Amino acid sequence: MFITKGILEYMTSIYLNRQFFSGSYYHVYNRGAHKQNIFLDKNDYDSFIQILSYYFLHPLGTPKSILSRLADKGRTFVESAEPAAYTLIAYCLMPNHFHFMIRQDSDSITISNLMKRVCTTFAMYFNNRHHHSGTIFQGKYKNILIENEYQWLYLTKYIHRNPTHLKQRSDLCLYPYSSYPNYLGIKSDRWVDPSIILSVDSRDEVEKYQKFVEDGSDVGSIEKLTLDVEELQDE
Repeated sequence: MFITKGILEYMTSIYLNRQFFSGSYYHVYNRGAHKQNIFLDKNDYDSFIQILSYYFLHPLGTPKSILSRLADKGRTFVESAEPAAYTLIAYCLMPNHFHFMIRQDSDSITISNLMKRVCTTFAMYFNNRHHHSGTIFQGKYKNILIENEYQWLYLTKYIHRNPTHLKQRSDLCLYPYSSYPNYLGIKSDRWVDPSIILSVDSRDEVEKYQKFVEDGSDVGSIEKLTLDVEELQDE
């Protein structure tokens, strides 16, 4: 596939645009350096989720030290008194990458603040635990503005279907590193909010959503929202 320099620069600017507007929704994602795994075992997944939940509940929190994280192990965070800065609509962690759907709620504390804190804290953890040095992520995270409700719905489907690519995972509702169980009423994490998509109190809506997600016939509809410039360069 041939892409001119001008087109590539334009596309790159879309993915790295750090202007986050209050009330807008974004697909945010990144992967491991050289496409290597960033989650090597259950402890890595659990630690990332703990870090992620901390910064959604405490948007003004600073990157936590190793000693602080050890002290927090097994702790359930209390409801934050801090103003809401952003809302996590959906997420999925895969061995070498992650996907988030986030709504920007603040005019001052942006998704950039969140991603800096999450990625810094997890890199500190990963490098210490696995005796690794250097970056663990492949460049800067990418973000795309999601402009309408149709795209919101299909983005959650795309995110929640990611584990179908894992050979050992055929039952999406049992995948533990995704917000999908929150949509099905299996989990109720405070830091995940499915309400923009469906009412989890409505069994009918939940069943319709589950059928929508697990039917993969139209998953290509979201392709343009997950396009990766670096993959285009390799083609």
